Amino acid sequence: MGETHPERISAMKKPANTAGQLKSEDGRPEIDIPTLIAISALAWVLVNVSHEIIGHAGAAVLLGIPVRAVSTTTAAIDSEQVTSIGVYRTIMAAGTVMNLVAGAVALILLHLMRQAKSAPRYFLWLFSTFSFIIAAMNLVSLMFIGAGDWTEFIRELEPRGLWTAIIIGVGVILAVLGYILPLKLWMPEIREHRRTRVAITVIPVVTMVIIQSFSLIGSSFVRGSFGAAHLLACVFAYLHFALWAILVNALPAPRSTNSLQSICLPRSFGWLAAGLVIALFYFVVLGPGIGSA
Repeated sequence: MGETHPERISAMKKPANTAGQLKSEDGRPEIDIPTLIAISALAWVLVNVSHEIIGHAGAAVLLGIPVRAVSTTTAAIDSEQVTSIGVYRTIMAAGTVMNLVAGAVALILLHLMRQAKSAPRYFLWLFSTFSFIIAAMNLVSLMFIGAGDWTEFIRELEPRGLWTAIIIGVGVILAVLGYILPLKLWMPEIREHRRTRVAITVIPVVTMVIIQSFSLIGSSFVRGSFGAAHLLACVFAYLHFALWAILVNALPAPRSTNSLQSICLPRSFGWLAAGLVIALFYFVVLGPGIGSA
């Protein structure tokens, strides 16, 4: 009765791992890969829907322009009903503007929800990051090669070179902010855990590529006369996402002051179900296209 057992006391004082504080034996934060894939799929689908449907198609509807079809690569409007170049420019700009607004809102929520569970924060981080990648691609890369929404936006604007430079300049600033802020708000220093860093950056990108590629299989737009353009647009996007993953893994900064345990991701059947449903919708409904061009 008077004996003490240090090992028992130590065991009693040792805190148990919670759902948000999972660690492997080597101290590496545990990431549930299926849940990460589901969150990544959900983030990408909503980013693309924000651009094509809420952005382009939504602007057209608000301006009284009939939308003939939407898919995972385009929103086709009745161009004969476009009454002015101002209306056309608004529709062209709306996709990128929607991505920027949605990405900014996600960043604000990510900042406000610092004590939330890891899964919603993963989603907000990926959603904001994906949103800014798509915005940067449209404002910078596509403008540079003379393609995309913003090339259409500056049609008939003079001097054309000056407008191109302004849009690219603004795009570069937004691209830098869109790269730095999500990392600064979410990703802790994980230099000693390379596998974890690769997992939380490469898996979302691979998921995005697979989800988008599978959505093209039944697409009537890809089989049409402009099919090559839709395929090239997807490949162009893939390259931007791959570049982001390379940069995050190659550059040591920026990083947040969050603890390593903040990125632990336990299994979540709710997120798995949501990811599965949204992926099926993307493949079966939105991939082939809604409507007819």
